[in-house]
Amino acid sequence: VQETIAIVGAQGPKDLGKVMGALSPKTKGRADGKYVNSIVREILGA
Repeated sequence: VQETIAIVGAQGPKDLGKVMGALSPKTKGRADGKYVNSIVREILGA
């Protein structure tokens, strides 16, 4: 997740969509989307 945030260049909560868009193909079928979303929100401070 942190690697994707760095690659996308996310700076804060407003970039949540960009990060999730990049992560979705990587995590599909491997991780719960809600769980991934909560991790991203926590890291971005949303």
